[in-house]
Amino acid sequence: MKDLLLESTFISIDIEATGFDPSKADIIEIACVKVEGGVITDKFSTLVNPGYFLPKGITELTGITNAMLVGKPKIEEVMPEFLKFMRDSILVAHKVEKDIAFIDKYYRRLYGKRFRPPHICTLSLAKNLLPNLKRYSLADLANYFGIEYNRVHRAMDDAQTTAMVFLELLKILWYRLGIGDYLEIKRLSKR
Repeated sequence: MKDLLLESTFISIDIEATGFDPSKADIIEIACVKVEGGVITDKFSTLVNPGYFLPKGITELTGITNAMLVGKPKIEEVMPEFLKFMRDSILVAHKVEKDIAFIDKYYRRLYGKRFRPPHICTLSLAKNLLPNLKRYSLADLANYFGIEYNRVHRAMDDAQTTAMVFLELLKILWYRLGIGDYLEIKRLSKR
């Protein structure tokens, strides 16, 4: 992983769920974009049927309804496709530990081991690189970088926006600080 991350491959992910606590909630939407050399080259997205009705607040937040989940695959069907898409790429997300916790819950159940890919959190990285911002939500960072951001709390829009924000953060790291490989960036993304 000594290549410049700005020029190599990473996966940006976002998950929508029935709640905010990975131990109590279930995934209802997962989306990823593959970024190679600074360009989105592939996408993976699916709604996921959790097997029960959505809380009203989640529908209000995401716009995902119970009717939209009828006939959609269960997470057990989605995991192999997601893992094939991800392969051994670096995983990037806004609040990445939460996304990993959701996936890990199912990964342990299905494969009997922990899901611990190399990963970077855009929230932590932004706080370290841009200490003077008042807020660090994905929408705030998109606005700061002039990135168009339409549907908040829908997985594909959030995954794409996260990828674009991360690319901007990588440019700051490389062009201003001369930092470009995964391990250096990982160190700076810890809080």
